[in-house]
Amino acid sequence: MELHQLRAFLAVRDTGSATAAAARLGVRQSTVSAAIRALEQELAAQLFHRAGRGMAPTPAGHALVGPARRILRDCEQAGETLAAAGRGGRLELAALSTVVGGPFSALVSAWLRAAPGRAVRVHDLDREGAAAEVLTGGTAEIVCTRLPLSPPVGDALAVLPIGSWGWRVAFPPRSGAVPDGAVTMRELSAVPTVLVAAGRNSALERATTRTPLSAAVVADQREARTALMLAGVGATIVGPRLAADAAAAGAHVRPLDPPFTQAVGLVFDPVRLSPVARGFVAAARELGELDEGGAGG
Repeated sequence: MELHQLRAFLAVRDTGSATAAAARLGVRQSTVSAAIRALEQELAAQLFHRAGRGMAPTPAGHALVGPARRILRDCEQAGETLAAAGRGGRLELAALSTVVGGPFSALVSAWLRAAPGRAVRVHDLDREGAAAEVLTGGTAEIVCTRLPLSPPVGDALAVLPIGSWGWRVAFPPRSGAVPDGAVTMRELSAVPTVLVAAGRNSALERATTRTPLSAAVVADQREARTALMLAGVGATIVGPRLAADAAAAGAHVRPLDPPFTQAVGLVFDPVRLSPVARGFVAAARELGELDEGGAGG
């Protein structure tokens, strides 16, 4: 088994055809096809179903995806002189778009500052329940998502809390009456609001069930909620990153009373972490211990 065969295999898997894979890799289609055939012969297994010009992974192909990604990633990191010491190399992460602010961004920033030779790629985690799938598929070594996990992951995966952040209320820039301090749910229920679709936010969903809000618009898109709020449609409830963006655009941002917080954590397979990923997890644990020490003092 050779590395160029695994690169060709993953390119075909990701693009759906040998032609598109060849274009991605900058080689001829015949080179990609030959690499796939040689890999299938060596493994004694068919890796793709071939239908017309398209190619879809067989069960054996699906099983090879994760190991292939890990092999290529390990080889890339082994070629970097500082990777073995955990002070260099590239780290593949995946995160929900709603948690990239707050503790996650602070952790990534601190880790990168500690060693200039490091690099990070953050893949999009399209849904909360995809953490195990992303890790098994090898797209990323570590996933950052909301806690508690839904659905829970198996015993083979570890979960490390890294902090939490509080929800905020953003009022339109030209809103007539904005509370000076924290906003209660009763106060919020008296003004038009832009809400997310049901099920996106369990803590807030429970709160709004007890104290129903006056929904002017219900939106799926996070950016649409902020844009509608800034246009004057109504107030909206946002996380830290959108709260900062809203405040910069002139919105009036206030905390909630009582506060609603969202826990954030890392999910990973401790057995399969590369040296770079192990260093990132160690940094997360160290930052967590420092935060706890500061809170106690």
